[in-house]
Amino acid sequence: MVRRESNILIWENCTELLSQYVKDSFKHGFLPNPPLELPDFPAQYPESISELSSQVLGLFSIDKAGFNSKLDEVVEALEPSYVNRHINPQGEREKWALKNIDQVSKRIIILQINDWLNAALDEKSPDTSRWYFAISILIGMCYESSTICRDFCFNFIISISMARPPNFRPKTNPSGPHHLAWNPSDNDNNFEYNIPHPSGIFAVNIILDYLSSSDQSLKHILPFWIHSLSTFPFLTDHLDLFSRIKTCLNQLQGEQVESLIQATTQLMPDYPIQSKNILGSIDSSANTFTKGSLASVIPKIYSYDPEFTLSILDWLLIDSDQNTCVLATAALGFIIRSNRNAYYLRAPIVIQHGNQKALQILVNNSIREYLNHDITDKINILPDLWIKCNETSRSKLVSYICDQGKLSPASYIDTATKIFNKDTKSFSDLYRWIGMRDEDLQKKLSKIKTKI
Repeated sequence: MVRRESNILIWENCTELLSQYVKDSFKHGFLPNPPLELPDFPAQYPESISELSSQVLGLFSIDKAGFNSKLDEVVEALEPSYVNRHINPQGEREKWALKNIDQVSKRIIILQINDWLNAALDEKSPDTSRWYFAISILIGMCYESSTICRDFCFNFIISISMARPPNFRPKTNPSGPHHLAWNPSDNDNNFEYNIPHPSGIFAVNIILDYLSSSDQSLKHILPFWIHSLSTFPFLTDHLDLFSRIKTCLNQLQGEQVESLIQATTQLMPDYPIQSKNILGSIDSSANTFTKGSLASVIPKIYSYDPEFTLSILDWLLIDSDQNTCVLATAALGFIIRSNRNAYYLRAPIVIQHGNQKALQILVNNSIREYLNHDITDKINILPDLWIKCNETSRSKLVSYICDQGKLSPASYIDTATKIFNKDTKSFSDLYRWIGMRDEDLQKKLSKIKTKI
């Protein structure tokens, strides 16, 4: 239990935050109406900000037992282990609580929203007053755009969409599409259980629209919630996720873009056309964060639509941004295992482009696999690769050429000859590197060496 000093300060901070959240929730428009209400007791929209604020603070203030219970729950969840190990754990707990008043207060408020939504979304006796308390605090908290809100309030979005209490979890099918379920009659029940509530969807769309209208929430909350919503494909059309993704991609960059690209990829199995339209609209003129995020998900996209993925990969491999090239080249290590012909066409493109970091990735990630399939190097990757690589990449590549010399001497000589014909200095470097690894293999190159 936290001592009284921090207890009071945390309570005071909670009341200040609640008042601010209610005030902020009215900045951009009206509060969404409750999804559930009894015909005999219709919802009464708050007459003013001051009235709603006084009701929220009044209800929060009289429930001191509830506050203390939530405080204990939050402290138990957040308190670092060193507090209990301290010689004076009570005093150390007090110091820790005083340093983390804001974090503790916000977590308590989230628990309070949870309690009010439980009452508001009770199918048998929905409390519409609690709905307005909860939704005003939630919206105001979203405008603040804190990491705590981003990480701990998303479950309320799912709850409101389905008009179910916050502990609601959508059901999933227990087996794949080609397997028999343990109880086939459950399939229809699952479908009905996961049908969104029209009024709940309307309320969530309002919340998401409000997030879009605020620069801070657009940047710090909306992209991450869209990513989380992509794991609930049955909500995608109802919440117009693809339109939101497209709008956000044009305004954001960095970590936020990565979440949006991952969300689009996540939705690809259920919505292939819409997902490909968004991913296909990204081109070399996009910002570097967008291109890099797209390149990082190439293996996953490939598992859904190989042909579409290769069309994207072709320009990523030669993009002017170095990081994009590197990430795209890394995907070739995955592609060679499933489509060697696609690899044979694209590895030479990477080599000719000459990005040193991309060449290093190519050597480290896929050349071993390539030579395992074709030690003779029929498409002549090794000569050009050796000439283009710097010393860092050559230290790895020379070991592969040595392996070729042991397993296919004729191909080894052919590789060395082609290097000699294209660049005698690169051949001299090869001769020297081979000599440091295997003198017998070096001797096989002596005949070529005499031509220099």
